[in-house]
Amino acid sequence: MHNLFMFDVSKEIETISEIISDIFSEKALKISPLIGKGSVNQIFIVETASSKLVVRMNESNSLDEYKKEIWASEKAKEKGIYTPEILKIGVFDEKAYSIQEFVEGSEGRDALIDKKFIWKKLGEYASLIHAIKVAGFGLGFGDLTQGNAEKSWLKYLDYNIESLDENDELLKLDILTKSQSEKIKGIFENLRLRKFEFGLNHGDLSLKNTIVDKFEIVNLVDWGSAEASIVPHHDLIELLKINVLENNPDDSEIRAFLGGYGISDDEYQMMLPDLMALSLLRAFDKLRWAIDWKIPEIGEYVFEARETVKRFLL
Repeated sequence: MHNLFMFDVSKEIETISEIISDIFSEKALKISPLIGKGSVNQIFIVETASSKLVVRMNESNSLDEYKKEIWASEKAKEKGIYTPEILKIGVFDEKAYSIQEFVEGSEGRDALIDKKFIWKKLGEYASLIHAIKVAGFGLGFGDLTQGNAEKSWLKYLDYNIESLDENDELLKLDILTKSQSEKIKGIFENLRLRKFEFGLNHGDLSLKNTIVDKFEIVNLVDWGSAEASIVPHHDLIELLKINVLENNPDDSEIRAFLGGYGISDDEYQMMLPDLMALSLLRAFDKLRWAIDWKIPEIGEYVFEARETVKRFLL
C-alpha cells in the first residue's frame, strides 16, 4: 500500500487532470500521489475509465532525462527486458511530465519470493542492457547517442587525476591523507592503460527498482540513472557501493547477480582491482561535483567517499 503525500499537491493534480484530458481525451477519475518512490520526481498513480497510469513530474529542464528514459527503456524492451512502456513525455505549464503504463505487482523489496531470484534476473537483464551500444560517455541523453566514448572517458579520468594535488578539497575534508592521495593517483593512472568496453548501464539495479507481478515476472523500472559508461563495471560498482555504505558482509545478492550475468567467480576476482579503482574514482568525482555546485546535501557525498576509501584502500 502506497502512502499519500502529507502536503498540498492540488496544483500538480490539477495539471495532471489537464494533461490526461488533453492527451487521452479521458477524465482522470482518481489521482493518488506517492511518497518515498522518487528522490527527484513527484510520482502519481492515475486512474481513468479505461486504464491505470503512472505520471512523473519535474521541472521543465528534466525533459532531457525523460527523453533518455524513453531511449533506454525502448532499447531494453527490444532485448526482451520487461519494463513499463513510456507512453508520452512533454512539458505542460512549465512542468516536464512522463506518462507510463502501470504494472500491477509488488516492489522487489516487498515481493514474497526469494530475493536472490530477483537478483539473478537483474544479472540476466544487465548482460542484455550492457550489449546496447552507446556513442559517448556520461549521464546525459546526448551521451547515449553522440560523442566519443573513449575520448570523454579519458577526459573524465584525467580531471580526477589532476585534482589529486596539494590543494585538493578531499585533503581538506580529511577524506585522504597525502600518502593515500599519491597512491590513488597511481591507481588512477593505471586505469589509463586499461582497455574498457562501453555500453548502456541502468545505473540503479536494485530491488526497489523492480516490480514482480503475479506471474513472478520481474519488471525493471526507473531509467533515470541510465548512463553511457564502462560495462559491466559501472553497474557492478553501484552494487558494490550498496555493500560498502550499508556495511553488508553478505555478498549473496552480488553472487546471484553474477550468476545471472554469466560472470564466474574467477572472472569476478580478476575484475576486482578495476572495480575498486573505479569505485574510488566515481565516489571522488561525485564529491567534486557536489563541491563545485555547492550541493546542500554534500554530507552524503563525503560519507560515500570516506567509506569507499576505508573499504578499498585501507
